[in-house]
Amino acid sequence: MRKILLLLTLLMVINSCQSNLSIDNKSIIDKIDKLNFSETKFEFSIDENDNILDTLSIVKTKLDEKGKVLYKLKRNLFKNGNFTYQTYYRNNEDLLYQKMFGFGELLSIFETYVNNENIIEKAQMINISSKTPNDTIFMDYDYKYDTKGKKETLIITSYIDSLIGMNITKYNKNEKAEYGYIIISNDTVQKRKMIYQKGKLIESINEFKEPFRLKNITYDINENVSSETIFIKENNRLKKVKEFIYEHKEYKNREMIIINDILNDTIIRRKKLTAHNNVQN
Repeated sequence: MRKILLLLTLLMVINSCQSNLSIDNKSIIDKIDKLNFSETKFEFSIDENDNILDTLSIVKTKLDEKGKVLYKLKRNLFKNGNFTYQTYYRNNEDLLYQKMFGFGELLSIFETYVNNENIIEKAQMINISSKTPNDTIFMDYDYKYDTKGKKETLIITSYIDSLIGMNITKYNKNEKAEYGYIIISNDTVQKRKMIYQKGKLIESINEFKEPFRLKNITYDINENVSSETIFIKENNRLKKVKEFIYEHKEYKNREMIIINDILNDTIIRRKKLTAHNNVQN
């Protein structure tokens, strides 16, 4: 079961990624390490009067001259310990390299490898923990194209011991992801659908098998998340259990998040503040 959960987690992570391994990852990482941070985003829990109750996370980001993300250092802050994600991206914002730390130790390393056309062909994740044996997951990327050379399908196959997982993405005529499936040992454990209007993403629907959950996400005109609604199944009917509302309008560097926890009859408020800076790493 642990390996199934590990494989599922990985397949969900690489869903955000879009080798003759000819590109030297280390040289890219070294170059990014020399860049200054571009901005820092703080996430706070707040009360109904906008007073800060606690700091939830800190994200420091490095951007290139076109505003594309090259590096993120994210710290999730908890009372019993912190989780840190150190993530590098290629110049097309594909995931390059990630380390995850928790409770003072390195937990995992994820790395992708590209070919001469800067297209990901292979990846691997090494699960490192003092409490469990190390596991290495290997991934192969297989792209299918139509007669005009446009991307139709991406199949990412992952291997860990005897387990095989597949993350399948189907693209529309504009080469934007439209449908997706995660399959582990011939069992479809997640489905996703993306809806576009005039070429822009306006809605995504994610269905998880065990335990059943349905997550519906809507997006604003800039493709920022505007709402997220989570449903469970009760007596064969969908029941809304949680709703997130995101407000980006008040200030350019400010984002408000209101979480309506329907099951527990609780409303949680958060805000994110962005500071633009030029700080050395």
